[in-house]
Amino acid sequence: MQSSKFGRILSIIILASFCLSACKCQQKNPPIQVPTPPVLQALPVLSEGMQWVKKMLSQYPELAWLKKTEVHTEEGKESYSKLIYGQKFVDFDHSLMSLYCLKLILDGREASYQEFTAAQPQNLKLSRESFEALHEQGMNLLKANYQNISSAEMQKTMEVAIILKDIIKSEKARAIFQKYGAHATDQEDFHAEAMGILKINPRLSRTFSQLSYSGKQLLIKIANLGSYEQITHLEGGPSVFGKLKMSSIAATDPIALSFDLFIHTCDFAGLGHVNQTSSTVYTQQAHLAIQAMGEACRVLSDPTKTEADAYDAYIAVRASWLGLNPYDRDDRVLTRIGAMLRLFTPEEGDALKKAIHQLSMEELEQIIAQLDVRLGEEIGRTPTAMPDVLVNLYNNKGLGETSTERLSQAVIRGLPFIAKVLEQHKQNPAVPLNFNEVAVIAKSTPDLLLINGFQIEPNGSVVLQ
Repeated sequence: MQSSKFGRILSIIILASFCLSACKCQQKNPPIQVPTPPVLQALPVLSEGMQWVKKMLSQYPELAWLKKTEVHTEEGKESYSKLIYGQKFVDFDHSLMSLYCLKLILDGREASYQEFTAAQPQNLKLSRESFEALHEQGMNLLKANYQNISSAEMQKTMEVAIILKDIIKSEKARAIFQKYGAHATDQEDFHAEAMGILKINPRLSRTFSQLSYSGKQLLIKIANLGSYEQITHLEGGPSVFGKLKMSSIAATDPIALSFDLFIHTCDFAGLGHVNQTSSTVYTQQAHLAIQAMGEACRVLSDPTKTEADAYDAYIAVRASWLGLNPYDRDDRVLTRIGAMLRLFTPEEGDALKKAIHQLSMEELEQIIAQLDVRLGEEIGRTPTAMPDVLVNLYNNKGLGETSTERLSQAVIRGLPFIAKVLEQHKQNPAVPLNFNEVAVIAKSTPDLLLINGFQIEPNGSVVLQ
């Protein structure tokens, strides 16, 4: 009995001595962590986070291309860019945060889940089960032995996929690839052109060139399969599935599709970049939407299915969340509007119905005509930033104290304006339409949408007159 007690006391003394020794030598000799692939270790404290960022910059030097000269004033005092450069660089922070979200998802432990969701509102917080589902998706890819890619190599391929999606935004990358014939103005099209160039000249990117042959081929294969974000928010009609259908990848290479969808998930989770360790945007609702979008994409695994089949499958899911009928034309339009506004509940669907019926019959008919399109009816490319106009109106605190009031104002100000622009755009559909400037106005001076007319610039930008 005394021997057992003495043993416990001795163990406590040894443990205390070890902890004291570790604290004293932590600055001089930080412990070397040897990860056991494919599981990664979480980095919850700032000093360790700095070490991780420096490791990423050393391993993937093109990340530094995202350092820009202008200073951004967004939130996030402890962002990665401020830690490294003393300034806020949004694209740099997004890329690092997406990589960190990948790291936490692959780790999968409770500590990583808590870190991933720490900044999320309690009522929207990603569930533990959903985080585990993401972890399983990532691990399945690591263990797939796809084209003989090892787990460690697959993890690296994931990281490079995230980085290449972002560095294409940089002026340096554009300057490099333009010399080799990449001239697309659209970011996703430019990314596809750049990947085609890297297929021939892999040394243009040190980050890309360090991949195995199979890893390189995978990233080339999934370049520009379509905008998953536009699908998720129903920004267009069935043609948003067009590139995916044309590639036949869902039917011929489902693992490559799963890889691309998983990378999109991590890329989305890194948005917000106001918190360096927790995803502020990948909430439970976002998870459900992105997973449902992925299942709609997999409808095309049946070669006999069309873009319309995939679109209808996703419309049906989104309509069910809002308590709407996907087979009713008016409700289909409401479902699309609800997806653009990020609405998810029957109560929100009911509020949307009440709001839209405040419009005149002429306005309603024009909105329905422009937003309920069938396969083959769409003209031109899917517009850019159209949902941002509605979301910025909905989130504008100056338009009402309650969400119902703001939703009503978003409908009244935003939908008739958007419908008129879409109708006019049909006169010159070759121009890729974008609502970026209008989205800014919706946030700052929304009344201008009721007062001013508009014009579509030669480059496709919608501006107020």
